[in-house]
Amino acid sequence: MKTEPLVEDIQDYAQNIVDTVREPLLILDATLRVRSANRAFYQTFQVSAEETVDRLIYELGNGQWDIPDLRRLLEDIVPKSSVFNDFELEHTFPVIGRRVMLLNARKLQAGRHGELLVLAMEDVTARKRAEEALLKAGALQSAIFNSANFSSIATDEKGVIQIFNVGAERMLGYTAAEVMNKITPADISDPQEVIARAKALSAELGTTITPGFEALVFKAARGIEDIYELTYIRKDGSRFPAVVSVTALRDDQNAIIGYLLIGTDNTARKQAEEALLKAGALQNAIFNSANFSSIATDEKGVIQIFNVGAERMLGYAAIEVVDRITPADISDPQEVIARAKALSAELGTTITPGFEALVFKASRGIEDIYELTYIRKDNSRFPAIVSVTALRDDQNAIIGYLLIGTDNTARKQVEAERMLLDQRVRDQQFYTRSLIESNIDALIATDPRGIITDVNKQMEALTGCTRDELIGAPFKGYFTNPERAEAAIKLVLGEGKVTDYELTARARDGKETVVSYNATTFHDRDRKLQGVFAAARDVTERKRYEQSLQQANRAKSVFLANMSHEIRTPMNAILGFSQLMQRDPGLTPQQCQYLGTINRSGEHLLALINDILEMSKIEAGRTTLNLSTFDLLVLLKDLEMMFRVRTDEKNLSFSVEMIGDVPQYIVTDINKLRQVFINVLGNAVKFTEQGTIALRVRADRHGANGPLLRVEIEDTGPGISADDQDKLFRQFEQTKTGQQAGTGTGLGLAISREFVRLMGGAITVTSQVGKGSVFIIEMPLKKGEAQAVQLKDKPRHVLRLQPGQGECRVLIADDIEDNRQLLSQLLGPVGFAIRLATNGAEAVQEFEQWRPQLILMDFRMPVMDGREAIRRIRAMAGGMELKIIAVTASAMDENRQDLIAIGADDFIGKPFREVDLFQKIHTHTGVEYIYAADPAVASQEEAAELTPESLKDWPQDLIDPMREAVITADLDQLLTKIQEVEARDPLIAQGLRRLAEGFQYQKLLDLLGPVEPIFTAFR
Repeated sequence: MKTEPLVEDIQDYAQNIVDTVREPLLILDATLRVRSANRAFYQTFQVSAEETVDRLIYELGNGQWDIPDLRRLLEDIVPKSSVFNDFELEHTFPVIGRRVMLLNARKLQAGRHGELLVLAMEDVTARKRAEEALLKAGALQSAIFNSANFSSIATDEKGVIQIFNVGAERMLGYTAAEVMNKITPADISDPQEVIARAKALSAELGTTITPGFEALVFKAARGIEDIYELTYIRKDGSRFPAVVSVTALRDDQNAIIGYLLIGTDNTARKQAEEALLKAGALQNAIFNSANFSSIATDEKGVIQIFNVGAERMLGYAAIEVVDRITPADISDPQEVIARAKALSAELGTTITPGFEALVFKASRGIEDIYELTYIRKDNSRFPAIVSVTALRDDQNAIIGYLLIGTDNTARKQVEAERMLLDQRVRDQQFYTRSLIESNIDALIATDPRGIITDVNKQMEALTGCTRDELIGAPFKGYFTNPERAEAAIKLVLGEGKVTDYELTARARDGKETVVSYNATTFHDRDRKLQGVFAAARDVTERKRYEQSLQQANRAKSVFLANMSHEIRTPMNAILGFSQLMQRDPGLTPQQCQYLGTINRSGEHLLALINDILEMSKIEAGRTTLNLSTFDLLVLLKDLEMMFRVRTDEKNLSFSVEMIGDVPQYIVTDINKLRQVFINVLGNAVKFTEQGTIALRVRADRHGANGPLLRVEIEDTGPGISADDQDKLFRQFEQTKTGQQAGTGTGLGLAISREFVRLMGGAITVTSQVGKGSVFIIEMPLKKGEAQAVQLKDKPRHVLRLQPGQGECRVLIADDIEDNRQLLSQLLGPVGFAIRLATNGAEAVQEFEQWRPQLILMDFRMPVMDGREAIRRIRAMAGGMELKIIAVTASAMDENRQDLIAIGADDFIGKPFREVDLFQKIHTHTGVEYIYAADPAVASQEEAAELTPESLKDWPQDLIDPMREAVITADLDQLLTKIQEVEARDPLIAQGLRRLAEGFQYQKLLDLLGPVEPIFTAFR
């Protein structure tokens, strides 16, 4: 039996079924060629079977089906799934226009035909448009209700106002709170109009209507559309006409639950009606206006009327054109020819160039307003807007034309300016885009939700994505921590901006980049928030640099700590043994003075070491003030002694003066102030080859911000040029003179300025090349108490332990023999039992065997350091009761605090003062001492009692040289003369020497005899 006819019958049957489907259908084979289509497809897309069957789907309709979204469906989505539903495709088809189609796909196994694809299409364009319209309608309804241009008043069924929108508030002047649940709309309406409306409705509807709210809603209550005019009365008593639309509000059972009255201010329309009454007069005014050219012609175009406006614009008198020419004769001939040609093409008829071209549309009843260039009598030209009207008689026959023209020059100029402005805007946009693209930072704009709206090339490079891929995507999706990125957007929306907000961007290829974001919100010209604008800078290199800098700072700190330790260790021996020597009662006063100088110089050297560390703190921003009360006279005396040798070597005159009422005791950071003095004085001595150097100290008690200490350091050196003064206080920069000298680092004055600023002051310089310089230091002056200095500077000397206390065992652990010997020599003679250990291991062993009450533990030792020794001792039986004082040469506070943390009770730094050592031992062990009397006190008290009578009978050959030395501030000469006095009276010599070394020149002059002082007393 033959099967072909049966197969054909089945295929025909299937095709008939397909043709009955109302939606377009295509049957495609595996190569996406059309095997068949239904009738709905051919009708919808207006194609034939010959144009469709056996063609690739993308070739249909000359390529109109080559749609990217369709390719994605057929080539990417459908092959992975046998079924696909409701794929939305929006496309403009050449024949049927723009359509929204829903595509549904099914795969079928068709025997020898292989796999087929059924593609069904549903046109949902109308439904989509209806949905959009519905959305717009809801928005419109909401906009109207919330609009300030409509008064929306909702009442309950009795008329009491329940809702009073912003438009009603604006129009009527009431707030919602003033009317809601209080009055009805009738209470804000003109009562006479309400009465009149009730009367009119009663007559119209044949029923009695009570004047009041019922009259306003009667029709709406009965389902009759009701829009009427009414005069509303504002809160201030003023009135305005309104057009009111009333709607009854009903529940599900159609019962009235209230009314909605929507009103608009009708003032403008009323005014327009009044204006219409004036239109006749206006029309007459226009015709006779000098601002409009009104030209009336007969039916052939010959001018019959030429008004004053036409005369003014065109320069002709009416008599020169009436009954002589047509409007075409005063128009640009080329424009008239061009108009005739354009109208011929537009209207499909031949129009002759000339007057016919100017009035052709008007003659056929078509409104006609056009631009034309008029030519004045003097042949000058101007653009005009011409309105043409055909004039007709009672039988509607044309009897002429009226051409009303206005000078269009101003508008043309405005248009030209607008075109120029538009070009400028385009140029500005291009310029702005160029700025954005040329920025080295990645720039991103997002909407308030964090969705990217714009980026530049740098952002593309940062993420590895194109601009099209980035726009519309969430900002947070391109960072390793999306939550932190999202928090950045919220932060800038909350605070208006953020700066230096770090994120890590992740590119498409996985590359991560640390970026620092600065972001701010941006708004439109109405200040409505539009989104966030952010700039991201790659800080990867900066991060690496910061890490390197931190490593360098750590290395520098280690180096400075080691250097400090290595210097402090020998300094400990120098200062310690000099203190031991001072305990020798056989020392002469001069030897005591020398040892005092050694101690002070050593302590100054120690202060210099601390200042080196301080510079490190300055650079790290961690420097602090260490305020204390000190004797300014002693500081100046030390400085005078320190620099006297150098100035004498260069034959320079050197003077130190305290001028006026300067407090002897002041409060500030003495180490920093001393360093400033030494740096500035050192420069003065170094660069001054002849002349004088003077240090003057004054007190200014009338400063704007309180009392000031004013210090002047003047020299007669080479001076400093203006250019060099600019870099004088910069780090590592030297003046030309400094470079020629080949010494120094350029740090001294930089450090000085930082120290002075830290103390709340300022340092300035005035200088003249060839004459010298004056450095002026001004800083807050705070007076100190003498007792604070005397207690600190005049410590009592320990002789021995008080008897009856029992033995106090002290273990000294230090790997440096000098340090062990120093501590042993200080403590042993006083009465302490002493044992020595050279490292931490020996200290642990000695503790276990000897059980001392106190250990003086060094920090750095071989075999076992102080840290480990302290840990082990504390862990042993009885180790917690033991007192341990760490004796360390480290100047770093972190190291000292570390020792406390691991178990030391206290620490004392090397080098130390013996008084501090004895005090700490007393604090932690409770031992008491016997102290020696201070012989200097009695001698100073005796010296303080010197009076002019003490020198009354002394020879003038002793008095006069001393007076001269005082007057010239020659301290060396004065001390030499006092040395001669010592043979005559040692007690008076001692008193004179104390006054001289304290720069008490005025007191010396008072003792040596009356003389006119050249400066005020030192105090």
